Amino acid sequence: MVAETQPPTTTSWIDTPPRSPALRKYNAELIEHMSWLEKVANPVQGWLHKLFGQPGEQSYKVKDLLNGVWLGHPVHPAIVTIPLGAWTATQVLDLAWLLNEDDGIARSADITLWLGLVGATGAALTGASNWVDTDGPERRTGIWHALLNSGVTVLNIGSAIMRVTGQRKTAITLSSLGLTISLYSAYLGGELAYSSAIGVNRVAPEGGSDDFVPVLDAEKLEENKLTRVDAAGIPAVLYKSNGKTYAIAATCSHLGGPLDEGRCEAGVVYCPWHNSGFRMNDGSVVNSPAVYAQPTFDVRVREGKIELRRREHA
Repeated sequence: MVAETQPPTTTSWIDTPPRSPALRKYNAELIEHMSWLEKVANPVQGWLHKLFGQPGEQSYKVKDLLNGVWLGHPVHPAIVTIPLGAWTATQVLDLAWLLNEDDGIARSADITLWLGLVGATGAALTGASNWVDTDGPERRTGIWHALLNSGVTVLNIGSAIMRVTGQRKTAITLSSLGLTISLYSAYLGGELAYSSAIGVNRVAPEGGSDDFVPVLDAEKLEENKLTRVDAAGIPAVLYKSNGKTYAIAATCSHLGGPLDEGRCEAGVVYCPWHNSGFRMNDGSVVNSPAVYAQPTFDVRVREGKIELRRREHA
């Protein structure tokens, strides 16, 4: 009789926490063990996808606005400075009020608290538009970040109400607790932006030649077909339409998706991962979630070879 043995369970490196420093390690392990975050994230993400719709629909323009296509930079990092800055000012003013209970200082603290609540609304909307296209550990971290920020907002709304009703010391306790939680939540936001590279330009590190380099035999490029080539170390995607050839970087600036595996419609290439759209003639963003344009190339045919030269910064 041969005993059956089960193969050892392997875990993808994607789901393993960082080893150091301790703060990052324990934070990642905490989120990993909160399996219930997936149960929250699934319906929220599904609802947001339905709300924003698909590229080309009117509702999707709202997503483009929140993501920052008009700005050429994610809006969320700029907006989050408003609630964090305002609520920090509230904390300082509250501490000053505790020393002398000056009415002017109290009013100033109340104003900054409400300013933070207004800013928190904008931060939540722009953050949701960024988060909806994440998955895996980043999705769990993002929903935990959002839940914490929601709790902070509730605490500060409670603080605002208590200030109106004359319970200022209790109100200060609530807003102080809210600020403490928001600092941890801000740390999570930093993890998403700087560790997971959510919202950064994924194609920025790629270079390209200042001189024309051959990439493909001209006869091998098919009409109306996306074709991936290497242009002196930078992946590029070629597209030939009506006898004219276009070339842009093949790595999607959003999360690094392969544009050559996407589709091209009316001169716009769409990433197969999250539907970011870019114009093939100049690399500009047509629709989010990408907000950074793609690097483009000058194209020429010489001695039967298609040659590319990177243009100026996208």
